[in-house]
Amino acid sequence: MTLGDDLALHERPVAVAPRSRVLATERFRVIGLLIRERGSVRVGELAARFGMTDETIRRDLARMEEMGFLERSYGGAVAPRGDSETTYSGRLLEQSAAKMAIAARAAELIEDGDALILDAGTTTLCLVRCLAGRRDLFVATNAVTHAVELASNAHISVVVIGGLLRPSTLGAVGDLAMGMLADLHVKRTFLATHSVSASAGLTGPRLDEVGIKRAMMKAASEVVLLADHSKAGRASLVRVAPVEAVARLITSDGVDPAEVRAIRDLGVEVDVVPVPPE
Repeated sequence: MTLGDDLALHERPVAVAPRSRVLATERFRVIGLLIRERGSVRVGELAARFGMTDETIRRDLARMEEMGFLERSYGGAVAPRGDSETTYSGRLLEQSAAKMAIAARAAELIEDGDALILDAGTTTLCLVRCLAGRRDLFVATNAVTHAVELASNAHISVVVIGGLLRPSTLGAVGDLAMGMLADLHVKRTFLATHSVSASAGLTGPRLDEVGIKRAMMKAASEVVLLADHSKAGRASLVRVAPVEAVARLITSDGVDPAEVRAIRDLGVEVDVVPVPPE
């Protein structure tokens, strides 16, 4: 069963009726459309849109979460993740403004002449796109998408970490990739993750990604984790590392403050970046 089947979601303009006439089913339909198109919604935004109270919207989101159509987050809700993976092109569209804001902040840490490792992922791809004006960088990456874009800059030396290519991430994994990383040492690794929390650490849905991520972490003097707010406070199937194995987490507005405090208490620097409206 899909959200479209259950809530009759159709691509058409939404006319919101006066407050007394906005039925729960209509609110569910519109919320479902927004989640599908944008990846997340905010309570205040929905309350203003429907002319309802914040408490009514929270009840709506709680009900939709019970039905499996979304997952509540601090101040709103996000598309359901579970332990499954979405397509690469689909992830590019999820939290796109947050990913660009995170990438821009991460780029501020990079200086001309640095040696880096970039993990496969859509947020790290945004970081690649922030490096257009940099010079004399050495960048190793297991992502073919990243390598192709970096190759357009003649001032960046690119090492492609080879191995078994995973279609869902367009990144290489396996013994060959880990063997190449064993011979490298860089200033900083920028790591992606499926989920992160103070209690569970860095986690993901795939066993075959654990080794490559650990090797990337071992090859760097400092590890920076890039994860938007929808990934924080969650746990997936396989643990990659405890959260204190990274020096810094760069995340986005909307992250649960309690989770931020818990991660900071473990000695990790947490940078919460504002996200411009889309």
